[in-house]
Amino acid sequence: MNSSAAEIDLKLRDDFRRYLREYGIESTLIDPVLAVLFRTLASQIYALSSDTDRLRTALLDELLEGLGFERRFAHPAQLVVRYGCQADSAYVSAGTVLSGEPEGGGRMSFATDYGISVSSARIAATFVYQCPLEGGRPGAGPGGELRLLSGIELPAENLRAGPSYGPVPAELGPHPAIYIAIENLGPTHLSRHGIFLQTSPEATLLAMQLESENWCLSSNNGRFESAGVLRPHSLNAGQRQLQWLKPADEAVAAPGGAEMPSLPGGFWRGKCFVLPSMPAQRHFLCDIPHGLEAPLRSIFERPGLFLRPRAWLRIQLDVRVEALHSAISAVYLHAQSASNVECSNQTVRFTENGTTIPVSRETGGRSFLVAPLSIAGESGKTYLPEFQPSFSPGVGRYRLHQGYLTLIPGKMPDGADEGYANVRLWMTTGASGNQMGVARLQSFAKEPPVRGLSVENITAAAGGSDGEGLHSARRRFSEALLSRQRLLTRIDLEVSIRSFDHRITRIDVHPILARSARGLRRLHRITVMARRDRFTAPEEEARTLVNDLHNFLAERVPLDVDVNVELAWT
Repeated sequence: MNSSAAEIDLKLRDDFRRYLREYGIESTLIDPVLAVLFRTLASQIYALSSDTDRLRTALLDELLEGLGFERRFAHPAQLVVRYGCQADSAYVSAGTVLSGEPEGGGRMSFATDYGISVSSARIAATFVYQCPLEGGRPGAGPGGELRLLSGIELPAENLRAGPSYGPVPAELGPHPAIYIAIENLGPTHLSRHGIFLQTSPEATLLAMQLESENWCLSSNNGRFESAGVLRPHSLNAGQRQLQWLKPADEAVAAPGGAEMPSLPGGFWRGKCFVLPSMPAQRHFLCDIPHGLEAPLRSIFERPGLFLRPRAWLRIQLDVRVEALHSAISAVYLHAQSASNVECSNQTVRFTENGTTIPVSRETGGRSFLVAPLSIAGESGKTYLPEFQPSFSPGVGRYRLHQGYLTLIPGKMPDGADEGYANVRLWMTTGASGNQMGVARLQSFAKEPPVRGLSVENITAAAGGSDGEGLHSARRRFSEALLSRQRLLTRIDLEVSIRSFDHRITRIDVHPILARSARGLRRLHRITVMARRDRFTAPEEEARTLVNDLHNFLAERVPLDVDVNVELAWT
Protein backbone atom coordinates (compact mmCIF):
# COMPACT_ATOMS: atom_id res chain seq x y z
CA MET A 1 0.00 0.00 0.00
CA ASN A 2 1.29 3.52 -0.83
CA SER A 3 2.22 5.73 2.11
CA SER A 4 0.40 9.04 2.58
CA ALA A 5 2.16 12.40 2.33
CA ALA A 6 2.09 12.73 6.15
CA GLU A 7 3.72 9.32 6.60
CA ILE A 8 6.41 10.20 4.08
CA ASP A 9 7.01 13.52 5.91
CA LEU A 10 7.35 11.69 9.24
CA LYS A 11 9.81 9.19 7.73
CA LEU A 12 11.95 12.02 6.32
CA ARG A 13 12.10 13.68 9.78
CA ASP A 14 13.04 10.39 11.48
CA ASP A 15 15.79 9.74 8.94
CA PHE A 16 17.11 13.27 9.41
CA ARG A 17 17.29 12.81 13.24
CA ARG A 18 19.02 9.43 12.80
CA TYR A 19 21.68 10.96 10.56
CA LEU A 20 22.23 13.72 13.14
CA ARG A 21 22.73 11.13 15.90
CA GLU A 22 25.35 9.40 13.76
CA TYR A 23 27.31 12.66 13.93
CA GLY A 24 26.78 12.97 17.71
CA ILE A 25 23.96 15.53 17.64
CA GLU A 26 20.90 14.78 19.76
CA SER A 27 17.89 16.95 18.93
CA THR A 28 14.11 16.46 18.74
CA LEU A 29 13.41 19.84 17.16
CA ILE A 30 13.28 20.49 13.42
CA ASP A 31 14.19 23.86 11.96
CA PRO A 32 11.03 25.54 10.50
CA VAL A 33 12.69 25.99 7.11
CA LEU A 34 13.64 22.29 7.04
CA ALA A 35 10.11 21.37 8.13
CA VAL A 36 8.63 23.19 5.12
CA LEU A 37 11.25 21.56 2.88
CA PHE A 38 10.36 18.08 4.20
CA ARG A 39 6.62 18.67 3.71
CA THR A 40 7.17 19.92 0.17
CA LEU A 41 9.44 17.01 -0.67
CA ALA A 42 6.97 14.54 0.87
CA SER A 43 4.16 15.95 -1.29
CA GLN A 44 6.26 15.58 -4.43
CA ILE A 45 7.23 12.00 -3.57
CA TYR A 46 3.59 11.16 -2.85
CA ALA A 47 2.43 12.67 -6.14
CA LEU A 48 4.95 10.57 -8.07
CA SER A 49 4.52 7.32 -6.20
CA SER A 50 0.70 7.43 -6.10
CA ASP A 51 0.42 7.45 -9.91
CA THR A 52 2.15 4.11 -10.41
CA ASP A 53 1.04 3.65 -14.01
CA ARG A 54 2.56 6.98 -14.98
CA LEU A 55 5.75 6.17 -13.08
CA ARG A 56 6.07 2.77 -14.76
CA THR A 57 5.40 4.26 -18.19
CA ALA A 58 8.07 6.93 -17.61
CA LEU A 59 10.64 4.31 -16.56
CA LEU A 60 9.78 2.11 -19.53
CA ASP A 61 10.05 5.08 -21.91
CA GLU A 62 13.51 5.83 -20.54
CA LEU A 63 14.54 2.19 -20.99
CA LEU A 64 13.24 2.11 -24.58
CA GLU A 65 15.14 5.28 -25.39
CA GLY A 66 18.31 3.99 -23.79
CA LEU A 67 18.15 0.75 -25.81
CA GLY A 68 17.58 2.65 -29.06
CA PHE A 69 14.03 1.39 -29.65
CA GLU A 70 11.41 3.52 -31.39
CA ARG A 71 9.73 5.99 -29.07
CA ARG A 72 5.99 6.61 -29.39
CA PHE A 73 4.09 9.49 -27.92
CA ALA A 74 0.55 10.59 -28.82
CA HIS A 75 -1.09 8.90 -31.79
CA PRO A 76 -2.98 11.03 -34.34
CA ALA A 77 -6.53 10.21 -35.40
CA GLN A 78 -6.86 8.85 -38.94
CA LEU A 79 -9.65 9.10 -41.52
CA VAL A 80 -10.15 8.44 -45.24
CA VAL A 81 -11.05 11.18 -47.73
CA ARG A 82 -12.30 11.03 -51.31
CA TYR A 83 -11.83 13.66 -54.01
CA GLY A 84 -14.03 14.84 -56.84
CA CYS A 85 -12.32 16.39 -59.86
CA GLN A 86 -13.84 18.52 -62.61
CA ALA A 87 -10.44 18.95 -64.29
CA ASP A 88 -8.70 16.30 -66.40
CA SER A 89 -6.25 15.43 -63.64
CA ALA A 90 -4.71 16.68 -60.40
CA TYR A 91 -2.11 15.51 -57.90
CA VAL A 92 -2.69 15.75 -54.15
CA SER A 93 0.74 15.53 -52.54
CA ALA A 94 1.71 14.16 -49.15
CA GLY A 95 1.25 16.68 -46.37
CA THR A 96 -1.64 18.54 -48.05
CA VAL A 97 -3.57 20.12 -45.18
CA LEU A 98 -7.35 19.55 -45.11
CA SER A 99 -9.71 21.37 -42.78
CA GLY A 100 -13.08 20.58 -41.24
CA GLU A 101 -15.45 21.18 -38.34
CA PRO A 102 -15.44 18.44 -35.67
CA GLU A 103 -18.64 17.54 -33.87
CA GLY A 104 -17.50 19.49 -30.80
CA GLY A 105 -17.23 22.72 -32.80
CA GLY A 106 -14.26 24.80 -33.96
CA ARG A 107 -11.83 23.91 -36.73
CA MET A 108 -9.44 20.99 -37.04
CA SER A 109 -6.88 20.05 -39.68
CA PHE A 110 -5.68 16.73 -41.10
CA ALA A 111 -2.64 16.19 -43.35
CA THR A 112 -2.60 13.60 -46.14
CA ASP A 113 -0.31 10.66 -45.37
CA TYR A 114 0.99 10.26 -48.95
CA GLY A 115 0.30 11.54 -52.46
CA ILE A 116 -2.21 10.33 -55.07
CA SER A 117 -3.44 11.38 -58.51
CA VAL A 118 -7.06 12.36 -59.13
CA SER A 119 -8.82 12.30 -62.50
CA SER A 120 -12.25 11.82 -64.08
CA ALA A 121 -11.92 8.01 -63.84
CA ARG A 122 -14.65 6.18 -61.93
CA ILE A 123 -15.54 2.70 -60.79
CA ALA A 124 -17.94 1.07 -63.23
CA ALA A 125 -18.69 -1.96 -61.04
CA THR A 126 -17.15 -4.28 -58.45
CA PHE A 127 -17.67 -8.04 -58.53
CA VAL A 128 -16.80 -10.71 -55.96
CA TYR A 129 -16.15 -14.36 -56.73
CA GLN A 130 -16.26 -17.14 -54.18
CA CYS A 131 -16.09 -20.93 -54.25
CA PRO A 132 -18.20 -23.01 -51.90
CA LEU A 133 -16.37 -24.96 -49.20
CA GLU A 134 -16.96 -28.67 -48.66
CA GLY A 135 -15.94 -30.02 -45.26
CA GLY A 136 -13.77 -26.97 -44.59
CA ARG A 137 -11.90 -27.38 -47.89
CA PRO A 138 -12.39 -25.79 -51.30
CA GLY A 139 -15.08 -27.48 -53.34
CA ALA A 140 -13.88 -30.39 -55.45
CA GLY A 141 -15.35 -28.91 -58.62
CA PRO A 142 -14.16 -25.74 -60.37
CA GLY A 143 -17.51 -24.02 -60.01
CA GLY A 144 -18.14 -20.98 -57.90
CA GLU A 145 -20.38 -17.92 -57.73
CA LEU A 146 -19.91 -14.40 -59.05
CA ARG A 147 -22.06 -11.50 -57.92
CA LEU A 148 -22.20 -7.76 -58.37
CA LEU A 149 -21.27 -6.06 -55.09
CA SER A 150 -24.28 -4.25 -53.69
CA GLY A 151 -24.21 -1.00 -51.75
CA ILE A 152 -22.05 0.73 -54.38
CA GLU A 153 -23.61 3.42 -56.55
CA LEU A 154 -23.31 2.49 -60.22
CA PRO A 155 -23.04 5.07 -63.03
CA ALA A 156 -26.38 5.80 -64.71
CA GLU A 157 -25.27 4.22 -68.00
CA ASN A 158 -24.50 0.92 -66.27
CA LEU A 159 -27.83 0.93 -64.41
CA ARG A 160 -29.58 0.90 -67.78
CA ALA A 161 -27.97 -2.49 -68.42
CA GLY A 162 -30.33 -3.97 -65.79
CA PRO A 163 -27.91 -5.32 -63.16
CA SER A 164 -28.85 -8.14 -60.81
CA TYR A 165 -27.22 -8.53 -57.39
CA GLY A 166 -27.84 -12.23 -56.97
CA PRO A 167 -25.13 -14.89 -57.43
CA VAL A 168 -24.59 -16.50 -60.82
CA PRO A 169 -22.54 -19.62 -61.63
CA ALA A 170 -18.90 -18.95 -62.60
CA GLU A 171 -15.75 -21.02 -63.13
CA LEU A 172 -12.86 -18.72 -62.23
CA GLY A 173 -10.65 -21.09 -60.30
CA PRO A 174 -10.49 -22.38 -56.72
CA HIS A 175 -9.66 -19.08 -55.02
CA PRO A 176 -11.95 -16.15 -54.09
CA ALA A 177 -11.29 -12.87 -55.87
CA ILE A 178 -12.38 -9.25 -56.12
CA TYR A 179 -12.78 -7.71 -59.60
CA ILE A 180 -12.85 -3.91 -60.00
CA ALA A 181 -13.80 -2.38 -63.38
CA ILE A 182 -12.71 1.27 -63.90
CA GLU A 183 -13.83 3.48 -66.79
CA ASN A 184 -13.50 7.07 -68.09
CA LEU A 185 -9.72 6.80 -68.05
CA GLY A 186 -7.69 9.82 -69.09
CA PRO A 187 -4.23 10.13 -70.68
CA THR A 188 -2.52 8.98 -67.46
CA HIS A 189 -4.69 5.85 -67.20
CA LEU A 190 -4.57 4.80 -63.50
CA SER A 191 -1.14 6.19 -62.61
CA ARG A 192 -0.87 6.76 -58.83
CA HIS A 193 -4.61 6.55 -58.30
CA GLY A 194 -5.77 5.74 -54.79
CA ILE A 195 -8.31 3.02 -53.93
CA PHE A 196 -10.01 2.44 -50.57
CA LEU A 197 -11.63 -0.91 -49.73
CA GLN A 198 -13.98 -0.55 -46.79
CA THR A 199 -14.55 -3.82 -44.95
CA SER A 200 -16.90 -4.77 -42.15
CA PRO A 201 -15.45 -4.90 -38.61
CA GLU A 202 -16.01 -8.67 -38.48
CA ALA A 203 -13.99 -9.35 -41.68
CA THR A 204 -10.68 -9.89 -39.89
CA LEU A 205 -9.37 -12.53 -42.31
CA LEU A 206 -10.08 -10.33 -45.33
CA ALA A 207 -8.43 -7.31 -43.69
CA MET A 208 -5.31 -9.35 -42.97
CA GLN A 209 -5.14 -10.77 -46.50
CA LEU A 210 -5.61 -7.42 -48.22
CA GLU A 211 -2.37 -6.15 -46.66
CA SER A 212 -0.27 -8.81 -48.40
CA GLU A 213 -2.15 -10.09 -51.47
CA ASN A 214 -0.96 -9.29 -54.98
CA TRP A 215 -3.18 -7.38 -57.41
CA CYS A 216 -3.25 -7.84 -61.17
CA LEU A 217 -4.26 -5.58 -64.06
CA SER A 218 -5.87 -7.41 -66.95
CA SER A 219 -4.02 -7.26 -70.28
CA ASN A 220 -5.56 -6.04 -73.54
CA ASN A 221 -6.54 -9.62 -74.40
CA GLY A 222 -8.44 -9.99 -71.13
CA ARG A 223 -5.94 -12.25 -69.33
CA PHE A 224 -4.33 -11.70 -65.94
CA GLU A 225 -0.65 -12.22 -66.73
CA SER A 226 2.78 -11.45 -65.28
CA ALA A 227 2.96 -8.04 -67.01
CA GLY A 228 0.03 -6.85 -64.89
CA VAL A 229 1.00 -8.24 -61.48
CA LEU A 230 1.20 -5.63 -58.70
CA ARG A 231 2.86 -6.33 -55.36
CA PRO A 232 2.00 -4.43 -52.14
CA HIS A 233 4.70 -2.61 -50.18
CA SER A 234 4.58 -0.54 -47.02
CA LEU A 235 3.42 3.04 -47.26
CA ASN A 236 3.13 5.70 -44.60
CA ALA A 237 0.55 5.32 -41.81
CA GLY A 238 0.06 1.60 -42.47
CA GLN A 239 -1.26 1.90 -46.04
CA ARG A 240 -0.01 -0.01 -49.08
CA GLN A 241 1.84 1.05 -52.24
CA LEU A 242 1.42 -1.28 -55.22
CA GLN A 243 4.48 -1.83 -57.41
CA TRP A 244 5.00 -3.75 -60.63
CA LEU A 245 6.32 -7.29 -60.34
CA LYS A 246 8.19 -6.61 -63.60
CA PRO A 247 9.46 -2.99 -63.35
CA ALA A 248 8.22 -0.63 -66.03
CA ASP A 249 10.82 1.00 -68.28
CA GLU A 250 9.06 4.37 -68.45
CA ALA A 251 8.12 4.74 -64.78
CA VAL A 252 8.11 8.36 -63.65
CA ALA A 253 8.81 9.44 -60.09
CA ALA A 254 5.88 10.90 -58.17
CA PRO A 255 5.88 14.67 -57.59
CA GLY A 256 7.24 15.78 -54.24
CA GLY A 257 5.19 17.18 -51.40
CA ALA A 258 5.49 18.54 -47.90
CA GLU A 259 7.42 16.60 -45.29
CA MET A 260 5.36 14.06 -43.38
CA PRO A 261 6.17 12.17 -40.21
CA SER A 262 6.74 8.45 -40.52
CA LEU A 263 3.56 7.26 -38.83
CA PRO A 264 2.74 3.73 -37.69
CA GLY A 265 -0.47 2.12 -38.86
CA GLY A 266 -3.59 4.00 -37.86
CA PHE A 267 -7.17 2.88 -37.37
CA TRP A 268 -7.76 2.55 -41.14
CA ARG A 269 -4.46 0.81 -41.85
CA GLY A 270 -4.23 -1.65 -44.73
CA LYS A 271 -7.41 -0.40 -46.41
CA CYS A 272 -5.95 2.24 -48.78
CA PHE A 273 -3.86 1.35 -51.83
CA VAL A 274 -1.90 3.46 -54.32
CA LEU A 275 -1.36 2.19 -57.86
CA PRO A 276 2.07 2.68 -59.44
CA SER A 277 3.08 4.90 -62.33
CA MET A 278 1.68 3.34 -65.51
CA PRO A 279 3.69 3.81 -68.70
CA ALA A 280 1.94 3.89 -72.05
CA GLN A 281 2.68 0.24 -72.85
CA ARG A 282 0.71 -0.78 -69.75
CA HIS A 283 -2.42 1.27 -70.37
CA PHE A 284 -4.33 -2.01 -70.61
CA LEU A 285 -8.03 -2.02 -71.55
CA CYS A 286 -10.39 -4.87 -72.31
CA ASP A 287 -14.15 -5.43 -72.68
CA ILE A 288 -14.39 -8.56 -70.51
CA PRO A 289 -11.58 -10.46 -68.74
CA HIS A 290 -11.20 -14.09 -69.73
CA GLY A 291 -13.72 -16.29 -67.90
CA LEU A 292 -16.15 -13.49 -67.05
CA GLU A 293 -18.09 -13.50 -70.33
CA ALA A 294 -20.86 -15.91 -69.34
CA PRO A 295 -21.32 -14.67 -65.73
CA LEU A 296 -21.58 -11.02 -66.81
CA ARG A 297 -24.18 -11.87 -69.43
CA SER A 298 -26.19 -13.50 -66.65
CA ILE A 299 -25.81 -10.59 -64.23
CA PHE A 300 -26.96 -7.92 -66.73
CA GLU A 301 -30.27 -8.12 -68.56
CA ARG A 302 -28.79 -6.03 -71.39
CA PRO A 303 -25.06 -6.85 -71.24
CA GLY A 304 -24.40 -5.02 -74.48
CA LEU A 305 -24.96 -1.72 -72.63
CA PHE A 306 -22.33 -2.65 -70.05
CA LEU A 307 -19.58 -4.09 -72.23
CA ARG A 308 -16.98 -1.54 -73.30
CA PRO A 309 -13.18 -1.16 -72.91
CA ARG A 310 -12.18 -0.65 -69.27
CA ALA A 311 -9.30 -1.29 -66.90
CA TRP A 312 -9.90 -4.43 -64.83
CA LEU A 313 -8.15 -5.12 -61.51
CA ARG A 314 -8.23 -8.46 -59.73
CA ILE A 315 -7.31 -9.26 -56.11
CA GLN A 316 -7.00 -13.01 -55.65
CA LEU A 317 -7.48 -14.19 -52.04
CA ASP A 318 -6.95 -17.27 -49.94
CA VAL A 319 -9.78 -19.79 -49.70
CA ARG A 320 -10.22 -19.14 -45.99
CA VAL A 321 -11.88 -15.75 -46.07
CA GLU A 322 -15.27 -14.40 -45.08
CA ALA A 323 -18.14 -14.19 -47.58
CA LEU A 324 -16.95 -11.30 -49.72
CA HIS A 325 -20.35 -9.89 -50.65
CA SER A 326 -20.99 -9.10 -46.96
CA ALA A 327 -17.38 -8.49 -45.87
CA ILE A 328 -16.84 -5.59 -48.33
CA SER A 329 -19.15 -2.65 -47.77
CA ALA A 330 -17.72 -0.19 -50.32
CA VAL A 331 -14.91 0.45 -52.80
CA TYR A 332 -13.85 4.03 -53.54
CA LEU A 333 -11.55 5.50 -56.18
CA HIS A 334 -9.54 8.73 -55.61
CA ALA A 335 -9.34 8.00 -51.89
CA GLN A 336 -6.46 8.29 -49.42
CA SER A 337 -5.89 8.44 -45.68
CA ALA A 338 -5.09 11.57 -43.68
CA SER A 339 -3.87 12.01 -40.11
CA ASN A 340 -4.44 14.71 -37.52
CA VAL A 341 -0.87 16.09 -37.47
CA GLU A 342 0.68 19.51 -37.90
CA CYS A 343 4.25 20.83 -37.78
CA SER A 344 5.23 23.14 -34.91
CA ASN A 345 8.25 25.42 -35.44
CA GLN A 346 9.98 27.12 -32.51
CA THR A 347 13.30 28.84 -31.91
CA VAL A 348 14.64 28.14 -28.42
CA ARG A 349 17.08 30.79 -27.16
CA PHE A 350 18.94 29.23 -24.28
CA THR A 351 19.57 32.45 -22.34
CA GLU A 352 15.88 33.41 -22.46
CA ASN A 353 14.01 30.08 -22.57
CA GLY A 354 16.49 27.77 -20.84
CA THR A 355 17.37 24.33 -22.14
CA THR A 356 14.18 22.52 -21.02
CA ILE A 357 10.86 23.49 -22.60
CA PRO A 358 7.35 21.97 -22.46
CA VAL A 359 6.30 20.38 -25.75
CA SER A 360 3.06 18.60 -24.86
CA ARG A 361 -0.33 19.65 -23.57
CA GLU A 362 0.27 17.76 -20.33
CA THR A 363 3.10 20.20 -19.55
CA GLY A 364 1.44 23.37 -20.79
CA GLY A 365 1.72 23.01 -24.57
CA ARG A 366 -1.14 23.49 -27.03
CA SER A 367 -1.24 19.91 -28.35
CA PHE A 368 0.37 16.51 -27.93
CA LEU A 369 3.73 15.40 -29.30
CA VAL A 370 3.75 12.80 -32.10
CA ALA A 371 7.44 12.79 -33.05
CA PRO A 372 10.37 15.18 -33.44
CA LEU A 373 11.00 16.25 -37.04
CA SER A 374 14.33 18.05 -36.74
CA ILE A 375 16.34 20.02 -34.21
CA ALA A 376 19.16 22.16 -35.60
CA GLY A 377 21.57 24.32 -33.63
CA GLU A 378 23.05 27.75 -34.33
CA SER A 379 25.95 26.11 -36.20
CA GLY A 380 23.53 24.32 -38.53
CA LYS A 381 24.32 20.85 -37.18
CA THR A 382 21.42 18.52 -36.42
CA TYR A 383 20.93 17.58 -32.78
CA LEU A 384 20.99 13.86 -31.99
CA PRO A 385 19.06 11.84 -29.40
CA GLU A 386 20.84 11.72 -26.05
CA PHE A 387 21.95 8.09 -26.34
CA GLN A 388 22.69 7.89 -30.08
CA PRO A 389 26.40 7.21 -30.77
CA SER A 390 28.27 9.82 -32.78
CA PHE A 391 31.87 10.56 -33.75
CA SER A 392 31.19 14.26 -34.37
CA PRO A 393 32.65 16.38 -31.56
CA GLY A 394 30.49 19.16 -30.17
CA VAL A 395 27.21 17.88 -31.63
CA GLY A 396 24.11 18.91 -29.68
CA ARG A 397 21.84 16.39 -27.97
CA TYR A 398 18.19 16.27 -26.98
CA ARG A 399 16.00 14.20 -24.69
CA LEU A 400 12.21 13.88 -24.64
CA HIS A 401 10.82 12.90 -21.26
CA GLN A 402 7.46 13.36 -19.53
CA GLY A 403 6.29 16.03 -21.99
CA TYR A 404 9.48 18.09 -21.81
CA LEU A 405 12.24 18.58 -24.38
CA THR A 406 15.69 18.97 -22.85
CA LEU A 407 18.46 20.32 -25.10
CA ILE A 408 22.20 19.93 -24.51
CA PRO A 409 23.69 22.80 -26.56
CA GLY A 410 26.28 21.93 -29.18
CA LYS A 411 29.51 23.76 -29.86
CA MET A 412 30.27 26.47 -32.40
CA PRO A 413 33.40 26.12 -34.59
CA ASP A 414 35.28 28.41 -32.16
CA GLY A 415 34.38 26.17 -29.21
CA ALA A 416 31.69 28.43 -27.72
CA ASP A 417 28.28 27.05 -26.77
CA GLU A 418 25.46 27.55 -29.27
CA GLY A 419 23.03 30.28 -28.35
CA TYR A 420 19.83 28.84 -29.84
CA ALA A 421 18.27 25.85 -31.60
CA ASN A 422 15.45 25.58 -34.14
CA VAL A 423 12.96 22.91 -33.05
CA ARG A 424 10.45 21.35 -35.43
CA LEU A 425 7.95 18.89 -33.96
CA TRP A 426 4.96 16.93 -35.23
CA MET A 427 1.96 17.61 -33.02
CA THR A 428 -1.62 16.31 -32.78
CA THR A 429 -4.78 17.08 -30.87
CA GLY A 430 -4.82 13.44 -29.73
CA ALA A 431 -8.13 11.89 -28.75
CA SER A 432 -9.95 15.12 -29.66
CA GLY A 433 -9.24 14.32 -33.32
CA ASN A 434 -11.71 11.42 -33.09
CA GLN A 435 -14.56 13.97 -33.09
CA MET A 436 -14.30 14.48 -36.86
CA GLY A 437 -17.40 12.66 -38.07
CA VAL A 438 -18.26 11.54 -41.59
CA ALA A 439 -18.59 14.35 -44.18
CA ARG A 440 -17.40 17.05 -41.73
CA LEU A 441 -14.03 17.62 -43.44
CA GLN A 442 -14.80 19.34 -46.73
CA SER A 443 -12.15 21.93 -47.54
CA PHE A 444 -8.47 22.55 -48.18
CA ALA A 445 -6.63 24.73 -45.66
CA LYS A 446 -5.04 26.53 -48.63
CA GLU A 447 -5.93 26.73 -52.31
CA PRO A 448 -6.58 23.26 -53.80
CA PRO A 449 -3.98 21.93 -56.26
CA VAL A 450 -6.34 22.63 -59.19
CA ARG A 451 -9.60 24.52 -59.50
CA GLY A 452 -12.67 22.33 -59.21
CA LEU A 453 -11.10 19.77 -56.85
CA SER A 454 -13.40 18.91 -53.93
CA VAL A 455 -12.77 16.75 -50.86
CA GLU A 456 -14.93 14.96 -48.29
CA ASN A 457 -14.11 12.42 -45.60
CA ILE A 458 -15.97 9.16 -46.19
CA THR A 459 -15.06 7.67 -42.81
CA ALA A 460 -15.06 9.09 -39.32
CA ALA A 461 -11.72 9.82 -37.66
CA ALA A 462 -10.59 7.21 -35.16
CA GLY A 463 -7.54 5.94 -33.33
CA GLY A 464 -6.36 9.24 -31.83
CA SER A 465 -4.80 9.09 -28.36
CA ASP A 466 -3.15 11.57 -26.01
CA GLY A 467 -0.20 9.25 -25.37
CA GLU A 468 0.93 5.66 -25.32
CA GLY A 469 -0.40 3.71 -22.35
CA LEU A 470 1.62 1.34 -20.19
CA HIS A 471 -0.03 -1.77 -21.66
CA SER A 472 0.76 -0.73 -25.25
CA ALA A 473 4.34 0.21 -24.37
CA ARG A 474 4.96 -3.09 -22.58
CA ARG A 475 3.56 -5.10 -25.50
CA ARG A 476 5.70 -3.16 -27.97
CA PHE A 477 8.77 -3.62 -25.78
CA SER A 478 8.14 -7.38 -25.63
CA GLU A 479 7.71 -7.57 -29.42
CA ALA A 480 10.96 -5.65 -29.95
CA LEU A 481 12.82 -8.17 -27.80
CA LEU A 482 11.41 -11.23 -29.58
CA SER A 483 14.06 -13.40 -31.17
CA ARG A 484 12.14 -13.12 -34.46
CA GLN A 485 14.35 -10.12 -35.18
CA ARG A 486 17.42 -12.25 -34.43
CA LEU A 487 16.81 -15.64 -36.01
CA LEU A 488 18.58 -18.17 -33.81
CA THR A 489 16.40 -21.27 -33.63
CA ARG A 490 14.38 -23.32 -36.11
CA ILE A 491 11.17 -21.94 -34.63
CA ASP A 492 12.44 -18.39 -35.14
CA LEU A 493 13.04 -19.12 -38.83
CA GLU A 494 9.67 -20.78 -39.37
CA VAL A 495 7.71 -18.00 -37.66
CA SER A 496 9.50 -15.28 -39.63
CA ILE A 497 9.14 -17.04 -42.98
CA ARG A 498 5.43 -17.70 -42.46
CA SER A 499 4.86 -14.07 -41.53
CA PHE A 500 6.78 -12.95 -44.63
CA ASP A 501 4.30 -14.49 -47.09
CA HIS A 502 1.23 -16.43 -45.99
CA ARG A 503 1.12 -18.30 -49.33
CA ILE A 504 3.99 -20.43 -48.03
CA THR A 505 2.49 -23.70 -46.79
CA ARG A 506 5.55 -25.62 -45.59
CA ILE A 507 9.15 -24.89 -44.56
CA ASP A 508 12.16 -27.22 -44.42
CA VAL A 509 15.40 -26.00 -42.80
CA HIS A 510 18.67 -27.94 -43.17
CA PRO A 511 21.68 -26.43 -41.33
CA ILE A 512 24.96 -27.61 -42.88
CA LEU A 513 28.64 -26.64 -43.21
CA ALA A 514 29.57 -25.43 -46.69
CA ARG A 515 32.87 -24.44 -48.33
CA SER A 516 33.20 -20.83 -49.42
CA ALA A 517 35.93 -18.38 -50.42
CA ARG A 518 36.24 -17.56 -46.71
CA GLY A 519 36.59 -21.22 -45.67
CA LEU A 520 33.94 -23.34 -43.98
CA ARG A 521 30.73 -21.45 -43.27
CA ARG A 522 27.50 -22.37 -41.53
CA LEU A 523 24.66 -22.46 -44.03
CA HIS A 524 20.90 -22.69 -43.57
CA ARG A 525 19.51 -24.41 -46.68
CA ILE A 526 15.83 -23.41 -46.62
CA THR A 527 13.16 -24.88 -48.87
CA VAL A 528 9.76 -23.23 -48.82
CA MET A 529 6.71 -24.75 -50.47
CA ALA A 530 3.63 -23.10 -51.91
CA ARG A 531 0.66 -23.93 -54.14
CA ARG A 532 1.28 -22.98 -57.73
CA ASP A 533 -2.34 -21.87 -58.26
CA ARG A 534 -1.92 -19.11 -55.63
CA PHE A 535 0.31 -17.20 -58.06
CA THR A 536 -0.84 -15.30 -61.13
CA ALA A 537 2.56 -15.60 -62.83
CA PRO A 538 4.20 -18.50 -60.94
CA GLU A 539 7.70 -18.40 -62.42
CA GLU A 540 8.08 -14.62 -62.27
CA GLU A 541 6.61 -14.32 -58.81
CA ALA A 542 8.63 -17.27 -57.51
CA ARG A 543 11.93 -15.62 -58.48
CA THR A 544 10.93 -12.40 -56.76
CA LEU A 545 9.70 -14.21 -53.65
CA VAL A 546 12.94 -16.19 -53.29
CA ASN A 547 15.10 -13.08 -53.74
CA ASP A 548 13.10 -10.96 -51.29
CA LEU A 549 12.95 -13.76 -48.71
CA HIS A 550 16.70 -14.30 -48.97
CA ASN A 551 17.38 -10.60 -48.32
CA PHE A 552 14.88 -10.59 -45.46
CA LEU A 553 16.55 -13.54 -43.71
CA ALA A 554 20.13 -12.42 -44.42
CA GLU A 555 19.54 -9.26 -42.38
CA ARG A 556 18.36 -11.24 -39.35
CA VAL A 557 20.50 -14.38 -39.05
CA PRO A 558 23.77 -14.29 -37.04
CA LEU A 559 26.80 -12.76 -38.72
CA ASP A 560 28.57 -16.09 -39.33
CA VAL A 561 25.55 -17.79 -40.96
CA ASP A 562 24.64 -17.78 -44.68
CA VAL A 563 21.20 -18.63 -46.07
CA ASN A 564 20.14 -20.31 -49.28
CA VAL A 565 16.44 -20.20 -50.22
CA GLU A 566 14.61 -22.39 -52.73
CA LEU A 567 10.92 -22.61 -53.64
CA ALA A 568 9.17 -25.87 -54.46
CA TRP A 569 5.60 -26.25 -55.68
CA THR A 570 3.13 -28.46 -53.83
